[in-house]
Amino acid sequence: MTQEIRIVQFFKLETATGKSHRFQNYFVGQKITFGSLTYSFAPFQVEGSVSSLNGDNSQIQILFPATEYAVRLVEEGEGNRKSLLTLDTRFVNQSGGVSNNGPHEIFVGLGASFSTDTIELRFSSALDAVASNFPANS
Repeated sequence: MTQEIRIVQFFKLETATGKSHRFQNYFVGQKITFGSLTYSFAPFQVEGSVSSLNGDNSQIQILFPATEYAVRLVEEGEGNRKSLLTLDTRFVNQSGGVSNNGPHEIFVGLGASFSTDTIELRFSSALDAVASNFPANS
């Protein structure tokens, strides 16, 4: 007997213009309520998490098909340079219920790129690393 792993990601993007866009990538054609907010379906994929020993910020990429709503995300975010992304990842059980626990991550926009069929939004973690010589709180 094989066990399937089902994961949904909730994507909330606040752009430079103050607009908020909410998408989820599992329940096709449905609007899902998560954390008292409603998320529409959009096909997107999260890639990345690059980190280094120097404590650089983690980076991720969100890939969307080249569609009108994805272009709008980039335009409203001024090339995705002034956007704030909240990303929640949750497991989905066999009956379609969404788990209560999972990663809650916040990222800031770094930029975007386009190809003929894909739009890539690049983000960096919102928290910066602290060096060992960081002054203590007195």
